[in-house]
Amino acid sequence: MALEGDRPAARLVARLSPSLRDDAGWAYGMLGFFEALDRPVAVSRLFEEAIGWLRQAGAGPIVGPMDGDTWHCYRLNVGPFDDPPFLLEPYNPPYYPALWERQGFEVLERYFSKEVDSEAVVRHLEERHRAALAAGYRLRRIDLRRFEEELRCIYRLSIAIFSRNFLYTEIAEREFLELYAGSKPLLDSDLVWFAHALQAPDNEPVGFLFSYPDRFQAVAAMRGRRDLLAKLRFLLHRHEAEAVDFKTLGVLPAHRRSGIAAALMYQGHRKALDKGYRLANHCLFREGNPSGEMDGGTGRILRRYHLYQWRGGE
Repeated sequence: MALEGDRPAARLVARLSPSLRDDAGWAYGMLGFFEALDRPVAVSRLFEEAIGWLRQAGAGPIVGPMDGDTWHCYRLNVGPFDDPPFLLEPYNPPYYPALWERQGFEVLERYFSKEVDSEAVVRHLEERHRAALAAGYRLRRIDLRRFEEELRCIYRLSIAIFSRNFLYTEIAEREFLELYAGSKPLLDSDLVWFAHALQAPDNEPVGFLFSYPDRFQAVAAMRGRRDLLAKLRFLLHRHEAEAVDFKTLGVLPAHRRSGIAAALMYQGHRKALDKGYRLANHCLFREGNPSGEMDGGTGRILRRYHLYQWRGGE
């Protein structure tokens, strides 16, 4: 922690990854849980201490911000900040990127979110949706009566789908369930879908879409509390959502390029339209990921995000 007198100006957690290694076998250093006032001198001293400690501990590449792993908060929001945030979007003050870049951090990975028109997406994906169903796939909505069991299914799919992603580390099922245990009130069963292949053994799902109404105003009304009054404020604002957030889309490697990802996205947008939502947010796609172009080029960039690697002193 960096102090100005006896008052905190910034904080940072430096952590040596227990599992991530670069090609030379060096452990990744992680910098996360960053919060700071716009105090460049104090932040500079904080980074110097954290990076020095990681170097002494044997770190190779140093990346951030990352609160432990990619299952938790990571990346900086770099704007633009004209539009209000959506639910579960990374948020930070606009001056954060400059504080990092001033310390020798350069962009390692880029991400973006788009605002899209659901009707345009449905038109763009309709043919691919029909083709996937004709090829032997079927779609089913989540069963919220079996919420924990369905979460376990999403966990199994996630570790199989995303295990080759950059900086991926596996977490225990128990930890995953704890992460999403409170999400049930935010969900609509018509907006979370699984894909099944008729030829798959035991009818196991081969992909999923996780989307939800953008209840940002309802969650913000809780003011960070969980007491009865906060829950009443949530219920009062629950139906103010005007868009749907399309958060996670994944298909098992053996079933990719089958059109099933497009079919899942089509189904989500079709149901969103049926419920009166015309706008949607395609959230936090990595640049270069084909899923980020499922709007057919009709969407607009809502926000961009950066993950950094320290290059200073190399």
